[in-house]
Formats: sequence, C-alpha cells, structure tokens
Amino acid sequence: MSLRAFLFRIGPSLLFDFTPSLSGQSLSGNTLLMNAVATRVSCGAEDHVVLQRKSLRLGAYLLAVMVGLLLVLDSYGTSAADLGGPYLDLDGAEGRVWLDSSVRVVADKPLSLKEVAATFSIQPSPANCSHCLSVVRDGLTPWDGWAPWAQTTITFNPDRLAIFQPETEYTVSVLGKRFQFQTIAVPEAVRFSPSPGQGRVKTTVPIEIEFDQPLAENPRHLVTLEPAAPFTPRWEGRKLVVEHQRLWNDETYKVILWPGIRDWAGHLSQETFSFTFTTVAAPAVVSAQPGDDRLQFVFAEVKVGFDQPMDRASVEQSFRVEPAASGSFQWPDDRMLVWKPLVLFYSTTYRISVGGRSQEGDPLAGEFSWQFSTQDPPRPPITASEDGSVVLTFDDQGSKAQVEAILDILAENHVGAVFFPVGKWAKLNPDLIERMKAEGHLIGNHTYSHAHLTGLTDEEIRWEIENGAGGFLFRPPYREGNGTVDRIAGELGYQIYLWNVDSRDWTGAAANVIVETVMREVKPGAVIVMHLHGAHTAEALKQLIPLLSQAGYKF
Repeated sequence: MSLRAFLFRIGPSLLFDFTPSLSGQSLSGNTLLMNAVATRVSCGAEDHVVLQRKSLRLGAYLLAVMVGLLLVLDSYGTSAADLGGPYLDLDGAEGRVWLDSSVRVVADKPLSLKEVAATFSIQPSPANCSHCLSVVRDGLTPWDGWAPWAQTTITFNPDRLAIFQPETEYTVSVLGKRFQFQTIAVPEAVRFSPSPGQGRVKTTVPIEIEFDQPLAENPRHLVTLEPAAPFTPRWEGRKLVVEHQRLWNDETYKVILWPGIRDWAGHLSQETFSFTFTTVAAPAVVSAQPGDDRLQFVFAEVKVGFDQPMDRASVEQSFRVEPAASGSFQWPDDRMLVWKPLVLFYSTTYRISVGGRSQEGDPLAGEFSWQFSTQDPPRPPITASEDGSVVLTFDDQGSKAQVEAILDILAENHVGAVFFPVGKWAKLNPDLIERMKAEGHLIGNHTYSHAHLTGLTDEEIRWEIENGAGGFLFRPPYREGNGTVDRIAGELGYQIYLWNVDSRDWTGAAANVIVETVMREVKPGAVIVMHLHGAHTAEALKQLIPLLSQAGYKF
C-alpha cells in the first residue's frame, strides 16, 4: 500500500488522537509533546484551560505539517498512481467475466477524466461504447475530491451494457498498468442437419441442430420454420430436435434460431443462426404404356413407370380403367406397375388413371391419366378362296433344282401360286425370289427360321415375323397360332393365310399318293399347301394341274 493510501485511511484517527478530550481526561499517547510543555506552567485552573487551548492549536499545526511533509515525500517517491483492483463481475459457473460486466480499478490519487482517458485502452475495442468510461474522485469529505489524499475510481461500462464478445480475452491498459480477463462462453450452433451436402432431402427428414454445450429448456418462439409448418422443439442435452409432420415436396425451408437461447449455465446465445434445405420433388409418372400413337391389341398390358419407389397398395387402390375392365397387378420392382387385363374390347378407347404415394408417404404430383385405343377386330384367317377357285401354295425351302422344277411346271401351265419361303432361305436365294415375282407369283411371310411361335416371347415372335420374306400374307409355321401371334402379325400389317387341303408331300409320299390325297379333299375354294422341299412335289404337281383343270377348277 502506498503512503498516500495509508494516510487516507488513518488520517481521521490521527486528527482525533491529537485532540484532547472535552472531559479533561488524560490525553492519548500521541500528545506526549503537549504534556511536556504543560509541566512547565503552573497547574492553576485558569492556566490549565489556556494550556489546553494552546495545546490544541499546536497539535493541529504539527499534524498539518506532518501530513504535508509526508505527501510531498510521497509525491516525489511515486511517479504514477498505485492501482487497486481490477474488480470484475464473474460468472460463478465458469469463473469468467459476463458480457455486460463493468471493469473497475481504484487509483490512489485524484485524477481527471481527461487524464484517465489519455492512458486508457481496451483491446479488442468493444463496439458501441465510445462513452463507457466513468471517473469518480473520493476524498475524506464530500468537498475534498481534489485534495492530495483523494482516491479515483475508474469504471469502464458503468451502465452494464452487453458490450463484450463471448469467449474473448481482453487487455485493459490504464495509467501505465495492464491486466487481462476472459469473457464467458455462450451457446453456439456447431452442426446441423440436413446439411447442404445432402442435396434434396425427404419430406420426413429429421431436423437437428447440435450446440457446443448443453442447453436448458427454451421457449418455442426462439425457433422459426419458414414457410410455416407445424413443429415442436425438443431440447436434448446439446441437441435441438425440431419435430414436424411431413413437409411439402419441392420446397425450400429455412430454420432460424433467434438470439436468447439459454444454456445449462444460464448464458444466452448472441447471434441469429439459420440454414436452409430443399425437399425432394413429389413422385411422378415417367412412363406410361401403351401410348395412343397406334391401336392396341385387346390383350395389351398397361405399364406405369415412376421416378421413386412407390407404396404398392396405395397405387393399386387409386388405379382406374374407364370403361371398367378386369385385370391383375404385377410389380417387377417398386418403380414399375404392370396391369394385365383379362380382355379388352375391340375398337374402344380406354382411359387409365393412377395416383397413390411413394414409400416415403409423399403423394403423387396430381392424378396422372392417359388414354389409348384398341384395334378393330382382326380379319379372320384366310382358309379358302372367295371365288371358288383353287389356290396352290408352297411353303418352307428347297434346293435350287427343286424350286426351279416347280416354277417351270407353273410357267408351262400358266398357273400362279403363293410362295411362303422362310426368311433365311430367301436371303440366300434372291435370284429365285426375283423369278417368283417376275412370273406373277405372290411372296408371303413364313417367319425367318420356321419357329414354333407359340413358345416364344412377344419380342421373339415380332423378330421372326419382321425378318421373314415379306409381303402382306403371313402363314404361321406348323399352323400354330394364338392371340399373341395374331396380334403381333396384325400389328405388323399381315393378313393370316392358312389352307384347307394338305397334300402331305412333306412326308415324302410318292407322286401318285400326293395326287390322290389332293383330289380326294379338293373342293371349290380349296387352298392347297405343298412344300418346296417335297421329294416328289414337282412330279405330283405336273399331274395335278391337268386333273384339276379337267375337273373344272380354275387357278
């Protein structure tokens, strides 16, 4: 403690000690000098009173001289004021300074605000506090604030404004002295979900914000969700969970945490914290078959493709067909619905409507509907000529000599025929195909490889027909057919052309047997099937044409 501070504290007692008691009792030990003087005078009552008065004046004079000398000595021995403090308001939970704390130090001599301000600085400098320095001088009495023994109380932030930043170390300099303090930590959000790296998120996504310290229970108004949606904040230790119902699809949401969120120690957050996220688009139909670009067969399957995995039960429940038709559902996977009708009507326009929701609970973006039309009833297969004439037809493939022999006989008799060669043979014998066309014969389609079509898939059937010899007439191998074969042939523009008389030349029978078989079964409108590879077909044909002509049949 400096001498000035010491005198400031004991001065009043010194002055009292030098003053004799009014009762005339013995003086204190500090009045020895006065007692010595008093022994040299007489002890009469009147003289004793005079002596007391002189002693009082002498004591006061000596005390003033002593104090003045001590102050002069102290001023010469001290270049700067001694400081008491600093005095800071500390948070008991952390032992750090509050954000609205005041900083107080005491100087042991009287100072002006100008003198203090010239030496005062605080780093980092708080904002909005340019007039936060207070200087108050305190003397022995209310009127001696400028006396040499007066003290100066220096206070920064006397009004206790929240000017300090959290978790910051400040350095205060004043009157050549420096000291430091650190402020409290306030709750801050350090992580949040959903995060920007997640991209679009589900409408049921949990919203969570993690803080750097445990939180207290806070009021709901400190959390905002924009656009507005029902939610409930739940405070769990360091985590805030925003519980909500399903959000809107394809919407950008903003979560806002306002200042004032309280942590376990009662500290309040200082800043506004926010983040945004965007929800996924509503499920949508990305494909629908069949389309309305062409007429569909009555057994056409309806296929609906979605861009998200769907809740199957809700989709099936929303599925509508107008006019009503029965069928069954199949799901190759969660994104594809297949509806297989039992049968549809010919020449009818159907409208399909579908809705439902995704597996995440999001409804389809509006009911999806489209329409398609079924084809007209297919033409019945041709099995006989309409005018009662006889039609000669030749199937499959044969050697060049066999085919040329047949063509020669037809040419000699001026008879036209319908040829149904398989596609792969036609590609290997283009010269024979050209001769058939040149001599007025028709070329029909007998598939590419003479396959059993009823055992193939739709795609395989289509490929076999598309790679046949061509024309507009189609004869299924082995006379095997069903609704699928008929439909695909019709879609490709073919008329099915069968027969009603089988020559059975494909068995290798002798020529006379072939002739007898045909003549026994022939009738007006007969369509006779023969084969290019028959061992005795040409020989039988040479006999058969004259016999049919004699019987009155035309070709």
